[in-house]
Amino acid sequence: MSNFLAITANPDPDSMTQAVGKAFLEGAVSGGAGTEFVDLHAIGFDPTYTMADRRQYLAQGPMPEDVEQLQGKILDADVIALVCPIYWCQMPAMMKGFTERVLCRHFGYNLDHSKSAIADKTFRFIALTGSSEQWYRDNGIHDALYKQIIYYMFHHYCGVDDAELVYVDNLQMGDDSPEARQAAARHLERIKALGSSLV
Repeated sequence: MSNFLAITANPDPDSMTQAVGKAFLEGAVSGGAGTEFVDLHAIGFDPTYTMADRRQYLAQGPMPEDVEQLQGKILDADVIALVCPIYWCQMPAMMKGFTERVLCRHFGYNLDHSKSAIADKTFRFIALTGSSEQWYRDNGIHDALYKQIIYYMFHHYCGVDDAELVYVDNLQMGDDSPEARQAAARHLERIKALGSSLV
């Protein structure tokens, strides 16, 4: 049985971000997979890179305990979805801190370029955006996100072959109109299908 992990970064427990992460796992369950959901805000994850992280990076100290716990969850999973909104054309600070601290040297990549602990995993970076995916593509933002997150972080540094950028687009924060609800429901069904397809 394959195991799926969804990791979200949004301070609102009722946000679309959380709903997307849960929909991804619902799809996985429908295909018979085991699942785990991690809300970085709810668990109080500290995204700040500290001296403990630096000592670990320099091989002068152990992996910080909170980082090691999340790395264990990644190791237990076959498919991992990182789910977050895009702020100012970038991932939010919480998710950025997660990538800096958790997908770090001696886990996400190695100085000697040997195979990393996550190289054989499947990753989906699910980006929630206010504008359309086409707008992101037309304005070069998609290329920037793809190169930074998928190509350089996952492919180049971590050695992950199966990593993709997925959009949940045209969202308007706070819009509770019937039209917005219908659009959200369509997004969630699509993400649920994505989860199911990866089992």
